[in-house]
Amino acid sequence: VSVGLKRYEEKYANTNSKGELFSLYEKYSRRDVCLLMNKGKDISSTMYGMSRIGEDTFIFVTYHKESVDDKEYVDGKPDYADSFENNMIFNWDTQIGNGVGGEYVKKVLTAKRRHLLVQKSGVEQNFYYIGLVDVVDVKPAKKKNNSGIIKDLAKIKMKLHHPVRDDLLKYFESSIVVIEDNAV
Repeated sequence: VSVGLKRYEEKYANTNSKGELFSLYEKYSRRDVCLLMNKGKDISSTMYGMSRIGEDTFIFVTYHKESVDDKEYVDGKPDYADSFENNMIFNWDTQIGNGVGGEYVKKVLTAKRRHLLVQKSGVEQNFYYIGLVDVVDVKPAKKKNNSGIIKDLAKIKMKLHHPVRDDLLKYFESSIVVIEDNAV
């Protein structure tokens, strides 16, 4: 019991002392977010890109998107330009069709708190909690959807409240190696 209490104190006590529900760099699923935010029902199946729960906005990012040579988008999913500029600045593209003047972006800009969660690839089930962010800049942009139609989106630059740990930043930015089985 004493080991468990000590581990809790080292890992969670400092973060949660300010009333925060999430611990930096811990992994959470979309369902975990629903439960911790006391949503009352599981809306995790609809929480893609960005989701607003009360005064909080949660931005879910898959850092590395898969690519296929003959397709513009893999499974109809565009390759957004989501990236860390450095350990304090994150650049995020909203979903295609959600421009600067729309409700989607308004939900991000008017939220009391904005939380950034990142996973390295779509293979992972959970996201690392990167922490709270502030919006620094919002710019309009355009991109083709999976039908080839040009649509609006917003490019949002965010500043993190805490720098991303170097090891985690290197992990996100490292290439994904796919091992192929060439056995006959």
